[in-house]
Amino acid sequence: MPFDPTLPVNNSLVSSCELRNQLNGLKSSIDNVEVGLNNAIAGTAVNPAVNLLGQSISNPPTQAQVQAIQNKLNELINAITRPQV
Repeated sequence: MPFDPTLPVNNSLVSSCELRNQLNGLKSSIDNVEVGLNNAIAGTAVNPAVNLLGQSISNPPTQAQVQAIQNKLNELINAITRPQV
């Protein structure tokens, strides 16, 4: 039985069956969220290995320096992007 937020109704007698069903419904909802969260975490990058960009930037920067920055950003984006399932 799914969780019903309208139960128990105000001023009703306590019914163990009704309360048990409510608690089981909540437990089921929590379990579903946990499975979804675990699946989402499993698909994330784990400690991506991206080396630092060790360069000095001139003023104004050269095209090669800007290209190196773009390449490093692309490397970082690829390292932290979750794979499509």
